[in-house]
Amino acid sequence: MARIQIETPTKQIFSTELSVRISDINFAGHLAHDAILTLTHECRARYFHKFGWTEIDVEGKGIVVSDVAIVYKSEAFFPDELVIDLYVDNISKKNFDLVYSIKHKIGEKEVARAKTAIVFFDYTERKPCPIPEVFLKTIS
Repeated sequence: MARIQIETPTKQIFSTELSVRISDINFAGHLAHDAILTLTHECRARYFHKFGWTEIDVEGKGIVVSDVAIVYKSEAFFPDELVIDLYVDNISKKNFDLVYSIKHKIGEKEVARAKTAIVFFDYTERKPCPIPEVFLKTIS
């Protein structure tokens, strides 16, 4: 079976710190797979908030996540402190990829790497739309 490969792009656009919450722990006692996706969402929402936007309002346009990939590297436990570095890649007219590198704050051991494909979306017309120029400037 082929394994998913997620390369870390060179263009880092944001970084944030988050703690592993008790609700992020699964029955095996470590960070759950679904919590990784929640951490990426929190990182992305913080990036948008930095510019005064939300994921459904950047100059009247929003985003949708069209696909997700996660590669697990090591365990994390409650209440580990994590750093999530956010990178951008594959920018086109209407979409781009965000890559997240999740590491332990102490020791910087990577916990997971994830990628979300982001499509800008006009929620009024219910269809993809071009990336707003103001947003494009923050990721270019």
